[in-house]
Amino acid sequence: MVGASFQLKGDHGRGWLAVGGIVSIIYGVLLAIAPLIGAIVLTWWLGAYAFVFGAALIALAFQLKARKDQGPSVGTAQPA
Repeated sequence: MVGASFQLKGDHGRGWLAVGGIVSIIYGVLLAIAPLIGAIVLTWWLGAYAFVFGAALIALAFQLKARKDQGPSVGTAQPA
């Protein structure tokens, strides 16, 4: 996701896609650092990850929808 965010235009929600990718990386690092933690803590981490990741994707969706509702930019070709 972080790599894909570099290919997305800034006004299309590049930042939100990058945030989602960074949250995924941080979650993976936390699990690699402490693999033997209890199941309850893993559940909390998974819930926190899902909440932050979901919020980032919802924000990206709203930004992309707003961009779509604006219509085509000046100088861009209409799809056939």
